[in-house]
Amino acid sequence: MSEKHEQDTEQRIFAAAREVFFEHGFDGARMAEIARRAGINQSMLHYYFRSKDRLFESVFEKAAREAIPPVLALLVSDTPLLERLDQFVEAHVSMVCANPHLQAFILQELRRHPDALRRFVGTATDGVFARFGRDLEQAAERGEIRRVNPHHLVANILALSVFPFVARPMLQTAFRASDEQYDQFLSERTEEITQFIRSALRP
Repeated sequence: MSEKHEQDTEQRIFAAAREVFFEHGFDGARMAEIARRAGINQSMLHYYFRSKDRLFESVFEKAAREAIPPVLALLVSDTPLLERLDQFVEAHVSMVCANPHLQAFILQELRRHPDALRRFVGTATDGVFARFGRDLEQAAERGEIRRVNPHHLVANILALSVFPFVARPMLQTAFRASDEQYDQFLSERTEEITQFIRSALRP
């Protein structure tokens, strides 16, 4: 088996595992279904990934890396603060929109793997909130914004971004919205959130 063939097979397995884990979570995922979607037999699946746990850890870590560092980096860019927050909101909503199952997957599996994500988040956020907090304080001293806790601010933005996606079945039913209407609602979230945050920060 050539190295390229092995790489292609491993990528197919990973893509199939991502789909199955995102759809069903760890407990509901079946190795047989992953193998079927990857177009291989189960023995070959175990050759590449010895266990369901190891395959899940690979998918979970990659999902966390996609969801956390690129967006958090915007919090400590050199862009003026309010523009930076606009970019943070836009990037996070875009990421959630492009990966609608990702946030629900991470939130669901946090209960099973809290230590793994805690270690990763600790590394990914090292120094971010300290610097972001200083930037907020300096902006408040200049009279640009009111004083605000950086942890509450980021938690509020993430909640405003994520909830309409993970709670889609409930909200869409409550709103009596068609798929097209709810998609339109989601497309409006970036503008709504940025306006909401700017209003909340007004001195």
